[in-house]
Amino acid sequence: MNMQDETDEQILGELDAADEYVRAAAAVELVRRGHPQALAACLRTLNDAAEFTHSYSTPAVWQLVGFGAIALTPLLKRLTEQDVMTRLRAAYAIMEITKRQFGFDGHQWPEGTYDRWAQWWMAIGYAYDMATPTRAAALQRLRTACAAWMPSGAG
Repeated sequence: MNMQDETDEQILGELDAADEYVRAAAAVELVRRGHPQALAACLRTLNDAAEFTHSYSTPAVWQLVGFGAIALTPLLKRLTEQDVMTRLRAAYAIMEITKRQFGFDGHQWPEGTYDRWAQWWMAIGYAYDMATPTRAAALQRLRTACAAWMPSGAG
């Protein structure tokens, strides 16, 4: 059966499947449907179905990028996880979301905006694999820098 033919309840149930590819596809389908639990499903499947040659990239990462600024708050929380791959994927999604806040459309940068974003990102100094105390300080800078884009009361 094609997921597009399944009910919302069936798709939500597939988020518990043993197969990570089924879980990832279910989250993507919820996004396609505009389901109210789509964001939570993508966060839940952040580490599922990673690309073989780009381990930072999963279907959920790109769906979260599509959510834009609304995904920043929960992604920032993922940057405190013990699992290094969770932090890597959350950081990558945050980088892509913030690039769009600077004008990147996913393909091209308006003149001069890449340099502005790169300087902004470097000033924050966050890297997913830093030692915990250094990472915590950089995460605080990132939270502060992203606060203007996050929905009210978030953070």
